[in-house]
Amino acid sequence: MRRFTVFTLLYLAAGICFTAIAFQQPDSTPSLKKTLLVNAGLLYLFAVLSTFRFWHQSILNSQNRLREQSAWRQKLSAIAPWLIIAVTLFSFIFTVLTSHQTTDVIAQAVSGLTLILLFVEWLFTVSQIKS
Repeated sequence: MRRFTVFTLLYLAAGICFTAIAFQQPDSTPSLKKTLLVNAGLLYLFAVLSTFRFWHQSILNSQNRLREQSAWRQKLSAIAPWLIIAVTLFSFIFTVLTSHQTTDVIAQAVSGLTLILLFVEWLFTVSQIKS
């Protein structure tokens, strides 16, 4: 049975926004359009995959395997998603504040948002498993 979650809708909304930006900006560079469309495609793929049970089951299996690991690995896996999200956000903020080239900033934001959405979904699913 397929199940739609909030993250399915977030993936679809972000993918639609990236696609619209790619097609509505006639003066953008081909590399920016390519980055936008590739990330939109990834988001559409994640939206479809997130409706299947194996998507959440794989997170559950990884958490079960993690319980058998040493304590430092458990702590590292708990900290790593937060660290990746924080580094992605801080690097984006730093790039926005220091760069005047909007195409590079948009390309980095698109890639960063895709990564952040994946890790937020993972953290949300792990918190539901633990509770």
